[in-house]
Parts: sequence; C-alpha cells; structure tokens
Amino acid sequence: MIGGASTFITGFVLHRRAYQESSFLVDILSLEAGKIRCVARGMRSAKSDRKSVLQPFQPIACELTGKSELKSVKNAENTDKSIPLQHTSLFCGMYLNELINRVLPSNIPCPDIVNDYYETLKQLHTSQKFNSTLQPHQEAQLRCFELNLLAELGYLPDLSCEVRTQTAIEDDMDYVFISDQGLFLKQWYPHLTSVKGQWINDALAQRWHPESLRTAKWITRQAFQPLLGDKPLKSRELFVSK
Repeated sequence: MIGGASTFITGFVLHRRAYQESSFLVDILSLEAGKIRCVARGMRSAKSDRKSVLQPFQPIACELTGKSELKSVKNAENTDKSIPLQHTSLFCGMYLNELINRVLPSNIPCPDIVNDYYETLKQLHTSQKFNSTLQPHQEAQLRCFELNLLAELGYLPDLSCEVRTQTAIEDDMDYVFISDQGLFLKQWYPHLTSVKGQWINDALAQRWHPESLRTAKWITRQAFQPLLGDKPLKSRELFVSK
C-alpha cells in the first residue's frame, strides 16, 4: 500500500471525472499500488499543460503527495506513446477500463494484471479493423483478459475438471457452470443451461471459434456477476454485436 509524503507510480488512467471547480478525480491502474484513486488539482484549468497527460491508454508516470488516503498528483508525464484505439478496438479498451475499475480492489499491487492489460491494449491496436462490428479476434482478446483477471482475483474455479467426480472435462459430455463452484455434469443440474465439454476445452486451450468464444463469455459473465452485482457495465452498450 502507498504511504509517505511522496510516491512515484507508473501505469494507466482507467477513468477520470470532474472534481470541484478545476480538478479531476483520477483512477489509475499502477504497477506499484494496483488501482488507486487520486486528485489532480487544477488540471481542468485551460492553462494546465498536464491535462492531456491523464488520458486513457497512455502510459504515464505520476508523483503523488499527501498523507491522507486520497493522494494528490503533483507531477504527471508520458512514459511512452499513447496506444491509439479506434472503432470497436476503442470500445474494447473502454470495456476493459470499466471492468477493471469495477472489480479490482484498491491499493493492492497486481503487476501481472497491469502487464496483461498493457499487452491486450497493444494487441487491440495492432489487430483493429475500422468498422462497427466486434471481430472474433477482438472478442478472443477480451475473453483471454477476462479469464486471466478472474484467475488473478481468485474468482475462477478450476475449469479443467468436473466438481463432483474430479474427472477431466470430456469433449462429448455436457456441463453447467456455477460461478462460485465450477463445472458440473448436466445430469446433476438438468434445469440449467449447459455447453459441450469440447467447447470448454477449446476455450481453455485458446482454440477460438464461435462456440468456444460463446462458452468463454458464458463462463466469464457468470463469474464476474458476484463482483459486479446488479449494476451493468455501461461500456457493453457500445458494442453492436454482443
């Protein structure tokens, strides 16, 4: 956890909003402290040359000061080029930012999540297509990040075996998913929606096709539900194809 009068962090802005007359409240995903909220005083002013620094998808370094839990941004600068996302790749990036901001606890270092986030942004940039439809490769990038995020948070049950029998997932069997427990043979819960074991195994092996993508989405949405509660993610509304 961050402490002391002055601390340096590196990372990315997840979200910022107006605060008081000329400041921003900024949520940053940092290598050193995980998710942290701070106040950028005076940066909404037209005279501020730092306003353009605190933008999403821009690697930054910040000096934070203050003894209270809500630190102040004393200095902020770019550490690398911004990752330009457009069209559906931009929507994907906005979705990642909102998801992380909603589910990640504050002030807990999580370097693996930060690095995975950075790599996913770069993949979204290099593979983006300029149209309004979510592409299969973009959806695969989101599903991979979601599965890794759930695993890091400890909210992803073992998907390689069936809960009751502790046997490997079989391609030709049907399974249901219960978020806080894992995968069960459909015979135990015949009233619940099920998917084929082959699609689960393909998703875990990142063999992406329409069925494995739908299966991964089916699992991650259920797994994130306890963390998100009843408030839906606004960024999901941006996608034409869901």
